Amino acid sequence: MHLECQNCKVEFNSEDIAHTLKNGKYKCPVCGTKIPDPLSASPKSTPVSINKYILLAAIFLIIVTVLSAIYLLKPADKEIPVVYKTAPVVIPPTFTPPPVQSLPVPAASVPESAPPAIKIPDKLQIIEQIAAKFHKTHTYTLIGDFVCLDMAIDVWNQLKTNGIDAKIMGGNVNENVTTWNFRQLARESNHAWVVAKLSPTEKAAIETTAGTVIKPGMENSSAYFKGIEFDTPAEIKRFDSLRKKANEVCRDAGELIKDWNENFVGKQRRPEEIIARKSQIEQRKQDCENTLNNLEEFKSRAIFY
Repeated sequence: MHLECQNCKVEFNSEDIAHTLKNGKYKCPVCGTKIPDPLSASPKSTPVSINKYILLAAIFLIIVTVLSAIYLLKPADKEIPVVYKTAPVVIPPTFTPPPVQSLPVPAASVPESAPPAIKIPDKLQIIEQIAAKFHKTHTYTLIGDFVCLDMAIDVWNQLKTNGIDAKIMGGNVNENVTTWNFRQLARESNHAWVVAKLSPTEKAAIETTAGTVIKPGMENSSAYFKGIEFDTPAEIKRFDSLRKKANEVCRDAGELIKDWNENFVGKQRRPEEIIARKSQIEQRKQDCENTLNNLEEFKSRAIFY
């Protein structure tokens, strides 16, 4: 290492003047001035030390940069979170009464109107409707015997269909039958109509040929509540058949009796002719009696009051 004396400006080799080294300084052999050792802390040694430190720092920075790059380029491992489970804390339930809520006071509300009541027609209205409708769709004729019976049966059937209890009546509304006996009533019955039951104590009659309803208390209404009543069409048809037969044979018996009185009583007749006529009269009288007896099965159904 070369050294320069600051005083005389002479350069020396450090090894050559090593023997003069004392307290870290060399002694110039020329002028005797002390020369600082370059390895000691001196102004000239500073640049060398700084350069050394700079070099070390640069190397450190390079190493740090490389490691950082390697760390950043390495795929990051997913971090698995650690869940610490703790037993739930069970708090015993306590009864808390529900808060008392006051009901809202409704404003003056308009009452709901009730649905209109469905008026159910009473039995009398149903009867009047049936009678009027039947009269509009049917025509009564005097041709034929007891044609009114068929009309009465039709109306009776409609009343029964509508749940109204009714009877078919046979009798004579043009006469006061109160004083008659049953045989007279049976033989002189010439009309049929219907009597409907409105209640246990009320009745109404239907004149089917005219489509009118007769109630008790009306003028001449009593005749419609007297006669012979029948529960079914079959009963009045049987009665009508027996009535017709009784009237026929009894009429024949009467004509024979009339002819006897006019042509045999007090007249000269052969005995065999008288006997034959008497026998004929007796037979007809018996036939008349028998048919009238058959009509007796309806006697309990007769109403005279």
